[in-house]
Amino acid sequence: CTPLALGRSPTVESKMKMTQFNLHPHVNYSYDNRYYIDFNVRTDGSSQFGSSKRFAPFYSVGLGWNIHNENFFLDNPYVNRLKLRASYGMSGSQQFSSYQAMETYSYYTGDRYNIWMGAYQMALGNKNLEWQTTDKYNIGVEGEFFNSRVSVTMDVYLEKTSSLLSSLELPYSNGFDSYTENIGAVENKGFELAASLWLLRDTERRVMWSVTGNLSYNKDKITKLSDAMKAANEKLAKNGGSNPNRILREGDSQNVIYAVPSLGIDPSSGEEIFLKKNGEVTKLWDSADRVNCGISEPKYRGNLSTMVRYKDLTFNMSFGYRWGGQLYNQTLIDRVENADKRYNVDERVFNDRWQKPGDKTFFKGINVTTTSNYSSRFVQDETSFWCQNMNLTYELRDQKWMRCLGVSVINATIGTGELFYWSTIKRERGISYPFSRQYTMSLSVMF
Repeated sequence: CTPLALGRSPTVESKMKMTQFNLHPHVNYSYDNRYYIDFNVRTDGSSQFGSSKRFAPFYSVGLGWNIHNENFFLDNPYVNRLKLRASYGMSGSQQFSSYQAMETYSYYTGDRYNIWMGAYQMALGNKNLEWQTTDKYNIGVEGEFFNSRVSVTMDVYLEKTSSLLSSLELPYSNGFDSYTENIGAVENKGFELAASLWLLRDTERRVMWSVTGNLSYNKDKITKLSDAMKAANEKLAKNGGSNPNRILREGDSQNVIYAVPSLGIDPSSGEEIFLKKNGEVTKLWDSADRVNCGISEPKYRGNLSTMVRYKDLTFNMSFGYRWGGQLYNQTLIDRVENADKRYNVDERVFNDRWQKPGDKTFFKGINVTTTSNYSSRFVQDETSFWCQNMNLTYELRDQKWMRCLGVSVINATIGTGELFYWSTIKRERGISYPFSRQYTMSLSVMF
């Protein structure tokens, strides 16, 4: 059991004092190396928050059971370690700068009226601005099998974040363009799975081969939004915006791609055909018709890696993968349909566009001058697999000539990154060259 810690740490910014306060008791207990419990509680306070929401309590508790230490498991020839655990914890966040909860003023130092100096308001305050808090629930299992040649870890989690902190845009008539507020709540749930396998493990001959991998799944949902955020998002949905992912609605993911449903290109005219919310077919794009057309985050993602060692040579490879999500291919709009034909352009601007009645194409007619907007035609399913890095290392040690020079270890490494990238979506370069392949060589000497 640790003693109570009582602290007070002032900080000074902009000629004002911010005060923080914390109280932090912590208790843990273990019995016979089989059962354990850990309990932690703390209370944090800060004048950075609104005057009505200075303090916030945070606590966590964890439980564990080492099944492999039970009598009925001691002689098991296949299971080396098996552990069950569960935990709950609450954490907080201060994702805004100091004094955003306060109304602050400044003097006019260069102008006076008669002998008096005036003052003006610098920022809007929010006395109800509070901590952004997250409740985290987790159940997991860990195991090692067959003389620790196989290791597996799995966790199932649920995270509920409330009092989300965000900056809201304000009409210019307020005199300020933004305002910090607790806008709502978000829920994340999913699982994480990791495993490793030793295919070869001969330490005497220094011959080893291991394979590891992990897989994660996450689904997020907005469970609550403030009235101000709802109004702002519905205004954005009606009037358009600069990003098809900006609209937030209760019950949807934070990463929803909102676009107008497309029925494709009309073979008779080369114009795009849209589907309105009321079911009507039209050639007029309307921002108010945007609907959920996909989620820009993959359902599943993970990594794979392998290590092969033979005496002084070690070879490592790692790969990444993801699937189950969508991407909005803005590059196709910028480089093809909205490209200025007077300049050097992608060849698809002239070769892949609709040209005459009867053509069935993905891109609208080159004679259509209307600007392309957010359309489900550019929402594409993504499945990707790529090589993150690959390297070969040769290690020298305990050589006679090295001892004469006072050298203990020499490592020579050659490697490459992003050697290949396979995806269901063609990787468009655009104008910023978003990917590259790297090749490296290194030599390290330890004395």
